[in-house]
Amino acid sequence: MNVNFAEIAVICVVALLLFGPEQLPQIARQFGKIAADLRKVSSSVRREWYNAVYPPAAEIRRDLESGTNVIRSLKAEILSPPPGAKATSTQSTKEPPPNDQLQPQPPEFKPS
Repeated sequence: MNVNFAEIAVICVVALLLFGPEQLPQIARQFGKIAADLRKVSSSVRREWYNAVYPPAAEIRRDLESGTNVIRSLKAEILSPPPGAKATSTQSTKEPPPNDQLQPQPPEFKPS
């Protein structure tokens, strides 16, 4: 909320006309006390919100990170070769069969 000097001056003149010079200092003092109380309540609510939201969120984040680490270690364990196994190439050295062996052959026709 932006209030410029001209707007503040208009508010002060209107307040002076409405309440008079005798009551204006008392009203300003009450307004100041109310503003201070609102500031205290606001910071208290902000502090309570922080204490209620951020520590549990940090705990959940730590739990997720530890779960991720467990999953990564399980993945590494699954993908690693068993102890004592020889390392093999992922590509086969065996040549694929010729195309005529891949396709099913129609049965031979024998006339009777």
